Amino acid sequence: MNAIAIDFGSSNTVIARWNIATNQPETLDFDNLNRPAPLNCLVPSLLYVQNAQAEMVEIGQRIIDKGRDRSQPRLFNQIKRRLAAKVQYIPTLDGIKITPEWLGNQFLRELAKEMRSQQIFPSEIILTAPVQAYEKYLRWLEDCSTEIFTPNLPTLQAPRIRILDEPTAAALGYEAIAPSALVLVIDFGGGTLDLSLVRLPKSENVDKWGEQIGVNRNEWTEHKAEAIAKTGYTIGGEDIDQWLIQDYLESREAVNGSDEVKNIGILKLLMERIKIKLSEAEIASEVFFDITTQSATEITYTSQQLTQLLERKGFYRVLQSAIDELINRAFNKGILKGDLKTILLVGGCTLIPSVRSFVENYFKMGKVYSHKPFEAIAHGALMLSQGVSVQDYLFHSYAIRYWDRAMEQWKYQPLFRRGQVYPTRRPVELLLRATQPDQHEIALTIGELENRPTGAAEVSFDGDRIVMQFDQKAQETFQPLQADVNGEGMPQAIAILDPLGQPDCDRLKVLFSISKNRELLVTAIDLLTQRNLLTDYPVAKLH
Repeated sequence: MNAIAIDFGSSNTVIARWNIATNQPETLDFDNLNRPAPLNCLVPSLLYVQNAQAEMVEIGQRIIDKGRDRSQPRLFNQIKRRLAAKVQYIPTLDGIKITPEWLGNQFLRELAKEMRSQQIFPSEIILTAPVQAYEKYLRWLEDCSTEIFTPNLPTLQAPRIRILDEPTAAALGYEAIAPSALVLVIDFGGGTLDLSLVRLPKSENVDKWGEQIGVNRNEWTEHKAEAIAKTGYTIGGEDIDQWLIQDYLESREAVNGSDEVKNIGILKLLMERIKIKLSEAEIASEVFFDITTQSATEITYTSQQLTQLLERKGFYRVLQSAIDELINRAFNKGILKGDLKTILLVGGCTLIPSVRSFVENYFKMGKVYSHKPFEAIAHGALMLSQGVSVQDYLFHSYAIRYWDRAMEQWKYQPLFRRGQVYPTRRPVELLLRATQPDQHEIALTIGELENRPTGAAEVSFDGDRIVMQFDQKAQETFQPLQADVNGEGMPQAIAILDPLGQPDCDRLKVLFSISKNRELLVTAIDLLTQRNLLTDYPVAKLH
């Protein structure tokens, strides 16, 4: 099968395909998109808007080569992070609102154009998604990918589109795995920290895993990977770059009495270089020419200074909280910390020596692997093209919103808690009644329940600037799957009542179930007329 995998990252994107001749994954290197060697496996996740009305954009390394990586306001980075975060500020260019979805569509469309120009027409495309992504991100990925990757040639069929969470893909892509192995994947990239505990298939012959797909056999479960526990936080290398900039400006202000710098774009580039150099050296320097003062300054940081900065910013506290959270969830499923012998590191942040040391000290009884930090996710996703199936569960909890007539306020009733395996064996049953006399309909508004522990990082946008807040108190919030322009939740289904509903008796029996495709299905029965108003009606795609 001619398969392509795309790991769309906050800072970099990796595109890989399955080489039929070698029966191995290989990373695609587009001369005008990928970074220079030795990072030529990466496409910078940058987008420059030439003309939004005409959808004329550029992506990747060519933006940097042309010096447009400092061209505000037409340069956009952290696209994936914008898609996952709640972005309030949406700029307008050339009369077009530049939404995160618009940016993501343009980025993937340019990748598709580049593949077609090189006569790459895959029959299957596997996209990866962060484990903590909101429904908004997953719906965008599923909705736009089919349209973008459908070839314009009538002789070619549209490729099959599949989505896999990034940590599970990384577990399949790393070489330090074995059948039935328990592996902990720590994916620490430019914008997200994702952890996933995965048990790989039981089959002893890894090369034969894919051959069992579609075969109805009793030993079917031997060829499935199982995701046991997951957690995710919104923090990554982009934050470290910003912290380095802030630290430099504060030290500059202490010396010069001013921290005003006009060319922040260049400063950010230099800080990113320093961060990368400190992954292999104890000291790193870059020369910064300040156009404000017309002077050149050598910026120098040591590995120890970087570690101290990360400590002050609560970086390791968040990492500790994330690992503790995953260990607790694994314990609830009968797995102890000492059972974790294989830990896989992926993402650019795992190249930081102090991060590797932190993980190694935490898991002293296990072995930490870090030799494939950038390509593990894309290469692992390609394993799905060879037939590896993933037995998974819901990462989020879901609830239905209802009006409490006595309290005169909105409340919610949980339907499925995180950890729910799908497809469900039995539906969840609720009895609903009208909230006011002579009611015409009962609206069903579904949403996510999000509960973050102390130490989580909260991301928001102040204008076009990302703001990180730490140590948020644990709070369960209801996030509607669909909302109007004012942020008000919109119903996923409406049951029309005939005759009209009254608040003094139960009127509707609603059955909720989840299909094998993660679809939330609703059946609504009118108790008064015994009619089925809805039957296995698909209302949303869950995650």
